[in-house]
Amino acid sequence: MKRSLRRRSFIGAAGITAGAAWVGLKTGLTGAAFAADAPDEVLNPVEVSGEEAVPIMGRLPGAKRMYVLPAGSGEHHLIGGFVMTRISRPADTANVYEMATFAGKTGAAMPRHLHRGSHCAFLVLGGEVELELNGQRWLMMRGDFANIPPGTPHAWTMRSDRSKIALFSMNDRVGNAFIAMGKTHESGEPPDAQGKAVPAAALAAAADNGDFQVVQQSAPAAEPRRVSNLTLPFTPGTYVLHDGGGERFGGNTFLAKNANTMGQFLFLMTEGGPSTGVPAHFHARHFENFFGMDGETLGWAYGKAVSLKAGDYFQAPPRNLHGFKLTQSYNRFAAFLTPGIFENFFTGGKAGQNGVGGRAEANAGVGPGGGVPGAPPSGRVGSRGGPSGRGGVDIFRMLMMSNTGPDGYPLDVHGPTKPLPPQDPVWTAFNHGNQMAQRAQLLAHGLALCGAAGLNREITPELRKALALKPKPEDFV
Repeated sequence: MKRSLRRRSFIGAAGITAGAAWVGLKTGLTGAAFAADAPDEVLNPVEVSGEEAVPIMGRLPGAKRMYVLPAGSGEHHLIGGFVMTRISRPADTANVYEMATFAGKTGAAMPRHLHRGSHCAFLVLGGEVELELNGQRWLMMRGDFANIPPGTPHAWTMRSDRSKIALFSMNDRVGNAFIAMGKTHESGEPPDAQGKAVPAAALAAAADNGDFQVVQQSAPAAEPRRVSNLTLPFTPGTYVLHDGGGERFGGNTFLAKNANTMGQFLFLMTEGGPSTGVPAHFHARHFENFFGMDGETLGWAYGKAVSLKAGDYFQAPPRNLHGFKLTQSYNRFAAFLTPGIFENFFTGGKAGQNGVGGRAEANAGVGPGGGVPGAPPSGRVGSRGGPSGRGGVDIFRMLMMSNTGPDGYPLDVHGPTKPLPPQDPVWTAFNHGNQMAQRAQLLAHGLALCGAAGLNREITPELRKALALKPKPEDFV
């Protein structure tokens, strides 16, 4: 029990006086007695340092490193009428997962196939895309999402000249299959799709080199329908979600939870107006990745502020310090976390708002109020919560010890254990306010994240205002 008590000793040192909140904190920590049995590398992890901690900027790293990749950068391959751009490869993720985008003009088509051992997430980035999924055909636009478990027949066809999708796949075999279909290419600009079908020999090579199997059509597929579903299922299986759909927790919306992916990954959209965001922290047991969609997210990569706009990508492997802030009137990024041990950080074991949609007018029935119980209306807490400066270690320890992941260990969120690198002036320019006042507010917010009684997860007036500025998918056709 000594290790557990050492981890809790920050409470007395924090110097935060908040009567009702203290009761909630004490209750949360009482349930954390399991911590005494957790291995020390779980209870007391340490962030990477030295050369290993320095992020790779502007290129694929070729190793499990933190890196930032601008939109359009990566490894390009010409496949029929598509250009596939590999944004994360097995070499960059220690064989855990891959991510690639596919850009194509009208008529570019990927034939019906399945992946026997790889779970995929499919996100439309622009244009109009027809997705055939398990015998159903869906017309999809920017922000629409599909969950594709292993063994699911699927195909896609571009229905406009500005069509683009992102494909996240688990394990390390899907990318090899696509590479075998085509050849290296000098840019991400797609060719004219006319007469550019993927040859049968290339499909056979894909099956020989990776997790890819062509599936013949056994019955005519249904007529295509525009995706309209907003509700995230509670079970595994295939599904599609309309832009804005899913299970919402304030500024974070789940497009895939552990129940949908068998615990392999979480897929979220984080959105909102400008905020101080989340300061330097790390995860010891999972990757967290950010893919810019709208506005501008200011990423914090080991002391350096990096701008993440539409199409920019930021990988934070385990034990790498990172953070983020939302800077414009409306901002949105996709987040891919694997494995899915961090779900309770967002949910606290509670249900969110499922199926409410993503634009302000779609939430007309959602009450105002919301967010952080007892917090002042300063708007200084970001979409995921956390302090805006170096005083955040206490709140991260509190969060860690207040709940568990599905692996039975404390939540995988940790403040810095070593001196922080020099703060980037762009980042520190956003920091303001009284530290003690912020800590009281952050304590209440941390309890909210961990499932405090009376938690209000409704859309706040500030978030409603930001959602009203969200671009429409039609703007990207």
